Amino acid sequence: MDKALLISRIRDLSSPMDPVPTEQQARLQSLSGIHSVAFDFYGTMFLSGVGDIGIDEEQNTESVELFGQALQDTGFTLRDEEAPLTGLKTFDRAIREYTELQQSRGIDYPEPDIVLIWHEVLEHLIENDLVEGALDRATAQRFAVEYEFRFNAVWPVPDLMSTLESLREKRYILGIISNSQFYTPLAFQALTNRELTSVGFDKNLRVWSYQASVKKPSTHFYERFLEVLKNKHNLQPEQVLYVGNDMLKDIMPASGLGMKTALFAGDARSLKLRPEDPRCADVKPDLMITNLGQITECLGMAV
Repeated sequence: MDKALLISRIRDLSSPMDPVPTEQQARLQSLSGIHSVAFDFYGTMFLSGVGDIGIDEEQNTESVELFGQALQDTGFTLRDEEAPLTGLKTFDRAIREYTELQQSRGIDYPEPDIVLIWHEVLEHLIENDLVEGALDRATAQRFAVEYEFRFNAVWPVPDLMSTLESLREKRYILGIISNSQFYTPLAFQALTNRELTSVGFDKNLRVWSYQASVKKPSTHFYERFLEVLKNKHNLQPEQVLYVGNDMLKDIMPASGLGMKTALFAGDARSLKLRPEDPRCADVKPDLMITNLGQITECLGMAV
């Protein structure tokens, strides 16, 4: 993987975004006994144009156009105008087949390595003479970046870096639990000019779904984080504050395992209250925040 090239392309494909205000009012309180703060990525630390990572999004006319642009900027020559549409249909089928296979094996919320999926899609296009070009893993990674950051624009939320810096200075153990792909940590570096370690994220407490092969709202995904937290830092779930934007994918599993939770309600594109979902009926976050900086305020009130 040419990390520098991919980071450069993420920067080229990205532009500043502002939050879309919600109607939610912040609900804050002092939290004591917190030693670790863990974050969701898309929709929480980073604004997301589609509200989340783009794998499960339905394709549309715009997606076809973006797919074609991504093919060309990756270095492929289009030999048939149907190549982008065929590619998207092949992608959807590959995701569906992967999901069904893994669920038949007992995995509740499976997550693929998107590079393998895109490699399969691009191979299909080449074999059917729809595109022309060389294909290897690095090419599939390049295409994944070219398409994802066209399809799903991302940008750091306001006060992200100052919040992380304040938490790091106060020696909170920082982690990430995120539905993600290989380009997720690259996006952080590309758009903040900082590596995750340098802002305090524990290298052992970054749980990425594409590496775990399982995603939210699976509690198994969160249990991986808590196991490491206990073994490495001797901390219990109630000593963790987890920050996310989705009642089902973030707040429900985290609170169910005993973590304290903060629902980030700072952007209408990503906020998922899910009042119609019975699984969330009795779930209530400890905090409702509309700006990440409010986290340190609540933790600071306990000092």
